[in-house]
Amino acid sequence: MENIKILKGFKTPITGMPDLSVIQMPDPETVAVPAVDIPYIRPKLLVKKDEPVKTGTPLFCDKRNKCISYVSPGTGIVKEIVYGEKRRLQEVVITLDKNRGKADDFIQFETVSQNNIDKIPKSKIIQLLQQGGLWQCLREFPAGDTADETHAPPMIIVSLNGNDLFSPHPKVVLENETFFFELGIKILKQFSNRIIVTSRQSSMDRLNKIKDHITHVVPDFYPSWDPSIVLYQLKQSREDNRSWCIQADQLIQVARFLLTGRYPVKRVVTITRSNDKKPHLIVRQGMPVKDLVGSLDNNYTITTGRFKGRSVDFRSHMGFFENTLNIINSNQEEELFGFIKPGLSKPSVSRTFLSCLTKTPKNLDVNMHGEERACINCGYCTNICPNDLTPSFIMKALLSDDIEDALSYGLLDCARCGLCSYVCPSKIELVQILSFGMDSHYKDKE
Repeated sequence: MENIKILKGFKTPITGMPDLSVIQMPDPETVAVPAVDIPYIRPKLLVKKDEPVKTGTPLFCDKRNKCISYVSPGTGIVKEIVYGEKRRLQEVVITLDKNRGKADDFIQFETVSQNNIDKIPKSKIIQLLQQGGLWQCLREFPAGDTADETHAPPMIIVSLNGNDLFSPHPKVVLENETFFFELGIKILKQFSNRIIVTSRQSSMDRLNKIKDHITHVVPDFYPSWDPSIVLYQLKQSREDNRSWCIQADQLIQVARFLLTGRYPVKRVVTITRSNDKKPHLIVRQGMPVKDLVGSLDNNYTITTGRFKGRSVDFRSHMGFFENTLNIINSNQEEELFGFIKPGLSKPSVSRTFLSCLTKTPKNLDVNMHGEERACINCGYCTNICPNDLTPSFIMKALLSDDIEDALSYGLLDCARCGLCSYVCPSKIELVQILSFGMDSHYKDKE
């Protein structure tokens, strides 16, 4: 087991961390499979409105590879097909069949034997996962697209701590799931000889059952456990840039599916809001957001990540890759003469306020506290970037349409963690600009 030394990141303690209690949520009236949280997908709809579906029925596929299916997480009727701008598919909504009781009507896929998992042809595992709607759990660097099954990855990174500060704790995710996690590791060894399993330092005391599988330990500050950050620290050659990654909860789902032949519908999620009890919830995939957050007024914003998540509509559903909802105060009122107050409770990465001298958890809101201005070359984005990039230089190269310069400055090493945007005193959406540049470069190469 190795310690990865990462010196940069977001180290300010903030309020809202979930506790380790667990609540089983009842099934909702509707579930959905959104397409908006799936990078680069070109969805092709496979069902019609009012059509009956079983758990595991393909709802849509990816036009780039029609073998990759996204399947229904419940048994019922297609209630609605939601489209966005330019008729782009947003989500397929299913009304669950309440007459079935507690039992789902599953599509039964082919199973594999746990005793012969290391002898099953790799092509067979790929075929089963693509048909069963779980191949997309494996993502490929540097763009984060669905893994290319024709390419053997130099390494596969398994993250135990999710993508967000408030992602489900691995102790809760792995509770009673150690067998499937270990089986998942065996499955990954079919694709690569180098399996990297990472954990935050603070999680180690609660992971005794799988300690032998953990290969690297990272610091507790965000985003040290992000697979992109881990890859940057470990890669030794250019070929390593095409490694894969997968979250621990999705690895468990992959193993469970291959062993049972049934699509796993349960997920562990967290819902965080200041001054509320914050347990872990066991829910059905694709739960309605409104059922998870309760009633809210207009002074709150719902996101799927504190720094790198998307803003979520109250009427929408949880996405395939999403396992946390942050309910953040969106009060946009400015504080009169706030710049001359000591600011003991203000979160800040600079030493502008006295809060830099205290270690008490701070409240974060979505107020920008200013408006966008020109870049002043302050260096804050460089000082906090965990991958040692210079986001301001990359931004200027992209705005000048000089993609070669942007690549030379390390554009493809960007983890999209969002910290550069958070610290920028000029309020420039650096992560948005860099993400657009990465996406444009990747799509041009397709």
